Amino acid sequence: MEEAQVQQLLRQGDVLAARRLVDAWLAAQPDHLLAVQYQGLTRLYCGDAPGAEESFRHALALDAALPRNIANLGIALMAQGRYADGLPLYESRYASNIVAHDRVSFPGLAAGLQWQGEPLAGRRLLLVREQGFGDQIQFIRFAPQLHARGASRVLAWVSPGLGALFSSVRGLDVVTEAAPAADSYDLWCPLMSLPLLLGLNAPQAADELAYLRAPARTAHWQQQVSGWTQGRPTVGVVWAGNAGNSVDARRSLPTELMLDMLAQRNGRTALSLQLAPGGMDQLERQCRDGIIPLLDMLSDFSETAAVIEQLDLVISVDTAVAHLAGALGKPVWLLLPAGPDWRWGRAGERSDWYPTMRLFRQPEPGDWRSVVDAVKQALLT
Repeated sequence: MEEAQVQQLLRQGDVLAARRLVDAWLAAQPDHLLAVQYQGLTRLYCGDAPGAEESFRHALALDAALPRNIANLGIALMAQGRYADGLPLYESRYASNIVAHDRVSFPGLAAGLQWQGEPLAGRRLLLVREQGFGDQIQFIRFAPQLHARGASRVLAWVSPGLGALFSSVRGLDVVTEAAPAADSYDLWCPLMSLPLLLGLNAPQAADELAYLRAPARTAHWQQQVSGWTQGRPTVGVVWAGNAGNSVDARRSLPTELMLDMLAQRNGRTALSLQLAPGGMDQLERQCRDGIIPLLDMLSDFSETAAVIEQLDLVISVDTAVAHLAGALGKPVWLLLPAGPDWRWGRAGERSDWYPTMRLFRQPEPGDWRSVVDAVKQALLT
């Protein structure tokens, strides 16, 4: 009963209520494994990564072999910047369901061919997609290092919608959205295992400020955007993620606050990069507020990249578009909930992954008002 209630509160984004319920659950059952696991999650979501580490170590003491406990501890350590300790533990994500909304799955790939970091010695390496679009955009940055490790050929199997975009990545010989033939590679590696296998002990920006570029239609979008802006500065905005994501209620900004945030945008033309408009009423409100919706004009990420290359600034919640703007080397303001994903750390305005990114953080869980006010002030400067 308690688990269902906690899950419901987390899906609704009410982290503080979920934490109070978990605390009451643990008061009655101090060593209940599920309660301890949820204590770690709610602490993490409240921005208390050291407390989350304590909870996940407690969970490991209760069941040291459970992959979820191992992977969650890795996440809590990486949230504190302790990558050398956290990355090896994060490998247990494959055997857990911590990424159940985008379950890691490697059909047809032989376990014996998984790269373990040994010298590649002229072999062909297949990089395998996992988790979400943003994860793949972030970690494809490591592809150029693989030829230097001896790979004769580097292939990337990516999610539909990313193939054209990733054709611009230096160091990739082949990019495919379809399952590759078994005889086309010698070893394979999940994209998000690259930092561990490359021996990285800290977040690392790409070798190039812009390691992605729009492969096509840039001239079309340059003409289109310049017609809309008439020389004015331009900002693109994304305020909501995929509603199917279990943390979407925490990371997405209510439309009302987005409209308020852009009400005084200091002469900038605003473009909505949001693919799901949230209904015709919201679409009409955006138009009334002078925000140009692109909607179905963006067919895939290469098209979105071509638009972003024409913009002066992107403002986004934690979605793939934020990663895309950072990978393109464009200025991007990222709006984060309290206790954000591990890759954004615990404090500060700068990202070690994307030099052109500025972070705006909730001071308390659910406090988007403070974030919006900070962005409004920044837009005036």
